[in-house]
Amino acid sequence: MRRVRRGVVRSAIAACLAVTAWGVTGHRLSFRDGRADDADRVAVGRLCRSALPGSMQLSCGSYGFGDLRYVCPAPRRDDGTCVPTSAVTVRNSGDSSAYVSWIAGPRPGVREQGREQRVSPGREVTLRPGRGRLLFDVTLRGGGDKPSSLEVVRVR
Repeated sequence: MRRVRRGVVRSAIAACLAVTAWGVTGHRLSFRDGRADDADRVAVGRLCRSALPGSMQLSCGSYGFGDLRYVCPAPRRDDGTCVPTSAVTVRNSGDSSAYVSWIAGPRPGVREQGREQRVSPGREVTLRPGRGRLLFDVTLRGGGDKPSSLEVVRVR
C-alpha cells in the first residue's frame, strides 16, 4: 500500500514540476514575437555586475539586463507591440574600468560582436547594433581587480 502511495506522490510531484517548467518556458518564450508580455526586458535602472576575472566576459542579457531585443514605447501602443531596440546607453557604476560590447544580428541564429569599448568609472557609452539588426546581448569584462558594474541609463 505504501509503495502505491509513494508512486502516486512521485507521479504528482513530477507532473507539478513538468507543468511549472512548461509555464516558465512558455512565459519566457512569449516575448519572442515582440509583444510586451514578458517583464524580464531591458529597462532604465537594470544592473549587470561581474566579479569574473578580466579575461572573461559576462552576458548582461542573461545576468541583469533581461531581453535586449525589444523596447516598449511609453505609452505603449494599443496592440502592445514593442519595437526593436536601436540603442542602449550604459553607465559604468563600478570602481574600475570596464569593457563592453554588443552582440547583434539580422535575425535569430546570426550573431556578430561589436568592438569592445573601454568605459571609465562614472562614464557612459551608447551601444548601437545598427539598422535592421536585433540587439541580442551586451557583454561586460572587468578591467581591474574589483567587481565590474553597468547600469542601463537609456533605451531606444
